[in-house]
Amino acid sequence: MSVLYLVRHGQASFGTDDYDRLSSLGHEQARITGEHLVSQDVAPRRIVHGEMLRQRQTAVGVLTGLSADLQGEIDPGWNEFDAGELVNALPESDPRASTDSTVFQGVLEQACTRWAAGEHDADYTETFSAFTNRVDRALDDACARMQSGESTVIVSSSGAIAWTAARLLGAGFDQWLTLNRVTINSGVTKIITGDRGTSLISFNDHGHLSPAQVTYR
Repeated sequence: MSVLYLVRHGQASFGTDDYDRLSSLGHEQARITGEHLVSQDVAPRRIVHGEMLRQRQTAVGVLTGLSADLQGEIDPGWNEFDAGELVNALPESDPRASTDSTVFQGVLEQACTRWAAGEHDADYTETFSAFTNRVDRALDDACARMQSGESTVIVSSSGAIAWTAARLLGAGFDQWLTLNRVTINSGVTKIITGDRGTSLISFNDHGHLSPAQVTYR
């Protein structure tokens, strides 16, 4: 068997003029995650991440914690969906969503429901179907690249990781939305793959974080 470790990016910069960068806590979460993987005897053959800055920065932090002589590899298949575009496509939105994370979550879920319905596809650069197909291909490619016994660390975001988990559970949009809601910054999702297929072993493990280090946005 081979193993994939999907790591959500560390805490980003919600409520600032640039969400797509790690906060100081986000950098710390990334490093701690790498150290945690080492403590579990994880020695990845490669580390892959999407194109977003928060994903790149998290990969750097994980590599620091791993003390691994690896270079991060980019796979845009692990990019997050464009939450800003989804929210902006809503006919109406709560102005508090830009600074209140609880309000934002509610607005985002409303926007995701509209996006996934398929009735307004012309409003989006990437449809929900295109997003899920992209993530499916990224997972399949990552699995195909591994030899038996190898492991890979992939740094992505909550939407892509939640969809991967939902797919492997045979679930759909409703379950994806629920998983997406609870994904923790730097949480680790473990997947095994081999002759018998690809299976979800654990989702969103964050035991390496103290309660004060647990964040969702």
